[in-house]
Amino acid sequence: MASKKKYAVITLFVLLIMVVAAFTYYISDYYPAVDAARTALAGNASYMVEDTDNFITFTPTGNKSHTGIIFYPGAKVEAESYSVLASKLAANNYTTFIVKMPFNLAFFGANKADEVITRHPEITSWVMAGHSLGGVFASDYAVNHPENIIGVIYLAAYPSANASNATFKALSIRGSQDAFTTSEDIAKNLNKFPANTTFITISGGNHYNVGDYGAQAGDNNSTISRQQQQMETFNYILQFLQNL
Repeated sequence: MASKKKYAVITLFVLLIMVVAAFTYYISDYYPAVDAARTALAGNASYMVEDTDNFITFTPTGNKSHTGIIFYPGAKVEAESYSVLASKLAANNYTTFIVKMPFNLAFFGANKADEVITRHPEITSWVMAGHSLGGVFASDYAVNHPENIIGVIYLAAYPSANASNATFKALSIRGSQDAFTTSEDIAKNLNKFPANTTFITISGGNHYNVGDYGAQAGDNNSTISRQQQQMETFNYILQFLQNL
């Protein structure tokens, strides 16, 4: 009997080591930000950047909107990768926060928006945004914390939990070449989106060009440039924000 118990303990220990090793390997293989994103982190005359352990804050240097934007990155994507989009929003008066997720996975930081909101009482309304898996958890946060949330932006994402009864407006943007968030995925989850959702498909866009982290294995190539896709994405977002 003792030998069987010893064997079971050893087996569980080995399995635990294998699980930890597999997880460590998984999270170590992430997508780092490329040069364009690093350049946007420098700031300029229209916005300032504060980079801390938990968030990257893009603050307009001029007039500031009373609406702030909290952005959740995609899975295994470095937060800095979305600096170009955040810098454009800040340059247009919207204070924007990119959340740094534990292990680069929004699953482990679903409620990190709490800290941003608590630290900035001067911002009276909020828009949650996210790319891919980040969009899923941004949506969940908005559904579970509707106070002061006036909008959600789904970038190559869709809700996992039902948001159809939400009172906030929403914007869904995906690229026509996106291999990870397909038109079929959107259609299958259509009844989960907020009732007041605008759906946009960018012709020629793909999944990874939303950010600046190089190419993503398994995605389709885009037929437009990364810059064009990001500019179209930004223009749709700005129009959405201005109509909230």
